[in-house]
Amino acid sequence: MLAVTGSVAAYKACEILRIFKKQGDSVRVIVSRGGEHFITPLAFSSLGAAKVYTDANEFDVDEKSVSMHLALSRWADCILIAPASADFISKMSCGIADSLLLTTVLASKMPIFIAPCMNENMYLNKITQENISLLTNLGVKIIEPEEGLLADFKPGKGRLPEPESIVKVVSKFFSEEKIFEGKRILVTCGATKEFIDPVRFISNGSSGKMGAQIARIAKEMGANVHLVYGEIKVDLPVVDGYSKVVTTEDMFKEVKNHFNNIDVLIMAAAPADFRPKQVQLKKLQKVEPLSLELEETIDILKTVARDKKEQIVVGFALQTEDLEENAIRKLNEKNMDIVVANSETNIGEDTGSVIFIARDGNRKELNNVSKDQIAKELLLLINDYLNRGGKNG
Repeated sequence: MLAVTGSVAAYKACEILRIFKKQGDSVRVIVSRGGEHFITPLAFSSLGAAKVYTDANEFDVDEKSVSMHLALSRWADCILIAPASADFISKMSCGIADSLLLTTVLASKMPIFIAPCMNENMYLNKITQENISLLTNLGVKIIEPEEGLLADFKPGKGRLPEPESIVKVVSKFFSEEKIFEGKRILVTCGATKEFIDPVRFISNGSSGKMGAQIARIAKEMGANVHLVYGEIKVDLPVVDGYSKVVTTEDMFKEVKNHFNNIDVLIMAAAPADFRPKQVQLKKLQKVEPLSLELEETIDILKTVARDKKEQIVVGFALQTEDLEENAIRKLNEKNMDIVVANSETNIGEDTGSVIFIARDGNRKELNNVSKDQIAKELLLLINDYLNRGGKNG
């Protein structure tokens, strides 16, 4: 299902339809009320769309007397909204259902792709970004706009990608879809806390963004996903199960509890490495000097990986120096199958640079890409590792 909303780039949707048709796909089109101001339904009919709908069809029924939005949501293998206006994105994120397209989207259980297209100021507006973030966490796949000359002839980010690029994203998704069908993946994310007294604690700056993206995309790829999470600064992705933890010991217990029943463990969390040797029962008063004696917390990854049988174990190695060398050392010391080497500059950011290193020698480097892309590439590497028979070295 191809949907077109109100944007000057609506004309590009004709080429999107043409490419899908050339691939042999059956495509139906919904043109929103706003979209009709820029392009007519006849254009899509002339290019071979199976059927074209507008808001005039909102209350129609099909030949089986099924409401049109329900019939369309069941017919489509996926829904692609290109271009997607700020208005549509805002309404979708709020669950508004005042048009044929919005009711169809709300009723659909199939993958949904959105290609935002608008002025840069609108796209980068905090409201729009929060709406996009909410949809992403709900499993909607965002095809990011490009930078270039916009409708007002000023450069900025907001251009609809070329039709070939959009079709490629959708087609690639279906070629990779459900590669983890029947697999059970345990993901950890966020920071743990080690309390000094009832109100103070030791922790770190982990936001949980990386682990949340991994969990979300693993679920999209067909896995049964359980997420063990500490302190996070993102919305929880929609997965099969959750365990909220506070301390490193709590996280260890949850991971150990699930470890024998999973196929893949991805330790993307940042558990605290140290804890106070003695926790004060009352709030410490401010005194000088203050001495705090620390002890190491349990190394979750190293401890559970000792007992691995058929499981694939993936860990992150955050380093401030000798990045790759230290990551390889951790790969061996902790009996991992794959290690993700990254630096402190990635903490809390939406983008990052990493190096994937597998025990069988495979290596891949990604520079300044979105954490969504890092998560996807990591999961594809894990699948490739399994297919190459690299499991357990």
